[in-house]
Amino acid sequence: MADVNAVEQVVAQHARRNFVLNVLEGGIFMFGYNMVSNYTVLPYFVQQYTQESWVQGLIPAIGSTGWLLPGLFVAPLIAHMWTRKAPMLVLTFFERIPWLFIGLWLFIGNPFDTTTTLAVFFALYSLHTFSAGATAVPWQDFISRIIPNKLWGTFFGMQSGLGSLLGVAGASLATQVLANKPIAIGAWEIVPAMAFPNNVGFLALTCFACMVISYIFVIISVEPPHPPQERQPFWHLIQQAPTLLRTNQEFTRYLVAVVLIGIGMMGQSFVTAAALSKFNVSGSTVGTFTIVLLLAQAIGNFGLGALSDRWGHKRIMVLTAVMVSTGLLVAWFAPAVEWFYLVFALGGIALGGNMPASFAMVFTFATAETRAAYIAIANTFNVPVAAGAPLIAGWIAGQLGYPTLFVILAAFGLLGAATMKWMVRTPTSTHAPVEA
Repeated sequence: MADVNAVEQVVAQHARRNFVLNVLEGGIFMFGYNMVSNYTVLPYFVQQYTQESWVQGLIPAIGSTGWLLPGLFVAPLIAHMWTRKAPMLVLTFFERIPWLFIGLWLFIGNPFDTTTTLAVFFALYSLHTFSAGATAVPWQDFISRIIPNKLWGTFFGMQSGLGSLLGVAGASLATQVLANKPIAIGAWEIVPAMAFPNNVGFLALTCFACMVISYIFVIISVEPPHPPQERQPFWHLIQQAPTLLRTNQEFTRYLVAVVLIGIGMMGQSFVTAAALSKFNVSGSTVGTFTIVLLLAQAIGNFGLGALSDRWGHKRIMVLTAVMVSTGLLVAWFAPAVEWFYLVFALGGIALGGNMPASFAMVFTFATAETRAAYIAIANTFNVPVAAGAPLIAGWIAGQLGYPTLFVILAAFGLLGAATMKWMVRTPTSTHAPVEA
């Protein structure tokens, strides 16, 4: 199909084009997605129908499981293909379409009772998250193919940072919409005041419109043809994963550290619910939380994403784990709602910096031929914890309160930081020996 030199030539030839197109793609996608933030807007939506903490836990549980599990099955199915863009475009269609359904349903008016409402919402949210998880492996492998490796951290940081900055404007709009206030430019009212749940429906429709635009940028990106591997059976990676984990101990220890850090990061999903429970904050305050979160994420994306390529992906992951744990400890003792702005600031920087570093760090453990398998295993390794931990966390919050939950999750985050720092060594390149 194509030799290594030909592939590198195509990558170099289209590097600037692909970098710009995919930074814009991710930025616009995340602008829309932040209109329905699963850290603020979705918890607010669920809170209007139930006060049960375990139901809040379904949001991160479904989100994590859907994002992490499907890749283990997708990776073997795409291994024999020379392209990653084609399967990615099919899978991501189903990632985006649920927001159209949610938007139309809620914008027109919700005719369902509480139980049916929550069932329909979580069904559509599940379709979105599991499709996103199926898309994740071909998308990450696609990015590793079209972006030069020396720019991986910078790319993910720029892409997410642009999304966070655009998301600030989206969050400002969401704040007005959730507060049932019109959006006007001068005397021209462009968005009328909308009551709940029509306002959430409007945000979902806006999210879908942005996702349609971002889809076009993927279509016009240029992917070099890679030599395909042999066709693999559906269960191939599941059978091979234990052997890979035994033989690559550094990668295994890295995954353990990521699980521990992820449990700490999960606490951010409960911060909005805690503020709602403790201080009975309004929809407009939730929108302001979103703005703070997105501004902080932009700082983490741009600053820590670029620093990750220079300072090291591992160090950034340690730093972000400490930051999110500190934020949870602030939420633990917060005497006033204003303290939660600091919680969202620390959590936003941590979330913004962790994602570029973790994506890029997985790439360093693998060669181009094995990268899809490593991505899939990395995404799937912590599925049992990701699926069960949010539900357990929700139960803990219901039984012992959010402050106790935040102390427990902060302890896991700090343990993950210690594990990453002192027990994980990372390769200097995909073909080099490991270093401390």
